[in-house]
Amino acid sequence: MTIGGLDFVIRASELRRTVGITVDRDGTLLLHTPTDADPDRLARWVRSHRSWVHQRLAEKDVLLSPRPAKQFVNGEGFDYLGRHYRLLLTDDPAVDDGGVLPRAGRPAAGRRRTLASPVRLTQGRIHLPRSLAATDADGSATLIGWYRHRGATWLPPRIRPWASRMGVDITGLDVRDLGHRWGSLSTTGRINIHWATMQLPVSLVDYVLVHELAHAHERNHTPIFWRLVERALPDYETRKNRLAALGATLWLG
Repeated sequence: MTIGGLDFVIRASELRRTVGITVDRDGTLLLHTPTDADPDRLARWVRSHRSWVHQRLAEKDVLLSPRPAKQFVNGEGFDYLGRHYRLLLTDDPAVDDGGVLPRAGRPAAGRRRTLASPVRLTQGRIHLPRSLAATDADGSATLIGWYRHRGATWLPPRIRPWASRMGVDITGLDVRDLGHRWGSLSTTGRINIHWATMQLPVSLVDYVLVHELAHAHERNHTPIFWRLVERALPDYETRKNRLAALGATLWLG
């Protein structure tokens, strides 16, 4: 069945009372319906949820797309906030560049345990101690840690003006691996952002932040939700489409 340019596989069930859409692992759209669903009402319902469907397809494309491989050698390229930097292996000992990285485990004395990043961004190069790039696994873990601690430092002051403008109280912000999601919002008001977001241009990072903040007012991707996003970012559709395209090219470790 084709609705609004989207092809669906119909899964009708006598036990079902509502309509729902799922995206299968291979990107197939499944439309779950009661057996007696009216086709015209079904088409109208699907059209009202097109934004949600397109977002899920974009996320699935990001998840299924082949990822660029990285080698931890001099000259390898990595992106940070939309700019491209070359890797420089150094013989220096591990040096903190002024940030902290959340580390798993119970916080001590009421504070989150932290681990300094040994990576430095200086003179247009990402400096990585050679000893931490002995294998691709070591280099990957170290660079991911650097993105996380950069995000933990850079994102909180970036999100505060957006939160104030949108009337949202944030209880905290974490930077971590979120699979194929760019961000999430907990029921307690804590924002989670994927570390790979720190590779994006600032305008797209802002879109991710605004998107999650809008969920504080509307949990689902309803027309109300998208109006909230549009109120903060009138060009959000352009940013959303660019994120879908660029996201499939990012390094994910």
